Amino acid sequence: MNDVVGWLLLYGHIVGAAVWTGSYTMLAFVIVPLTMKGANEAVGRVAVATVRAGTYAGTLVIGFGVVLIGRTNGYDHLFGSRWGALVLAAIGIAVVLFGVGDGALRPALVRLAAGGDGRGARGWSLAGLALTVTAIGLMSAAASIG
Repeated sequence: MNDVVGWLLLYGHIVGAAVWTGSYTMLAFVIVPLTMKGANEAVGRVAVATVRAGTYAGTLVIGFGVVLIGRTNGYDHLFGSRWGALVLAAIGIAVVLFGVGDGALRPALVRLAAGGDGRGARGWSLAGLALTVTAIGLMSAAASIG
C-alpha cells in the first residue's frame, strides 16, 4: 500500500473514524450536558445533526475499510486469522454503532430536547464513545499484525 491511492484510502478511513469518535465525544461531554441544563430547540437540532454527521462518517469508515481490506490482506484472510478476527470484531462494533446512534441515541436526544430526562441520551452517547474507542483499538491491533 505504498501508493497514493492506498494512502488516500487509509487517510479517509482514519479521518472518518476521528469524526465518528468526535461526534460521540461532543455529544457525551458537551451537547447532552448543555441540553440537560435547559431545553433549547437550537441545541436539540445541533444534537440530532451531530448524530447524523457521525452516521455519515461511520458509513465512510466502513466504505474505506472494505476497500482497504481488499488492498491489504484480502478477504480470504478475514476468516481463520488473528487479523481477520480483529477486523471482523471492529466491523461488528460498527454495525452496532449504527443502531446505537440512529436507533437509540437520536430518539433519546429528541426526547431530551422536548424537555425529557437526559439520562438515556447521556448513556447512549457514552456507550457510542466507548464502542468507537474499542473499535479503534481493535483496528490498531489488526494494523500492527499487518
